[in-house]
Amino acid sequence: MKITPWYKQFWPWFVISIPLSSMIVAVFQIYFALNSPRDLVKDNYYKEGLGINQELGRKQLAADLDIKAKLRIDNLTGEILLITENTKEEQLYLQFFHVATASKDFRVTLQKISENEYRGTLDKTLSGNWNMSVESDSGWQITGRLDLTISDSLDFNL
Repeated sequence: MKITPWYKQFWPWFVISIPLSSMIVAVFQIYFALNSPRDLVKDNYYKEGLGINQELGRKQLAADLDIKAKLRIDNLTGEILLITENTKEEQLYLQFFHVATASKDFRVTLQKISENEYRGTLDKTLSGNWNMSVESDSGWQITGRLDLTISDSLDFNL
């Protein structure tokens, strides 16, 4: 009876393949963990908490001034129209915050075109969910969430 060397048999390779495959999977997991974006986890949560307190004060100021707004976005032309109540500013700022990826966030300046109407232009078409805020130089802020798969308008009623 001829005995074959161990490296020519099936079972040693089968036994070796189990820990080897585990190590390969672990290397891939470590690679993806180190190279994936960390947008959903804040590095400095204390400063974020202080910022939330300031933001609440800005929202309270908007509530005290009874500021309301209705936003309409035309994705074909890129036009943004904001109709407001109780505002007197010459320009407002519309912030777009993507719900998952901070690198997609951007800001549009809205210019006053008539009494309580502001207009701006998008550089690109939008889709999906967006958290939005309208801010003024006088310090107030109103926020809302827009799902462009459902509607192209948003009421910022407090």
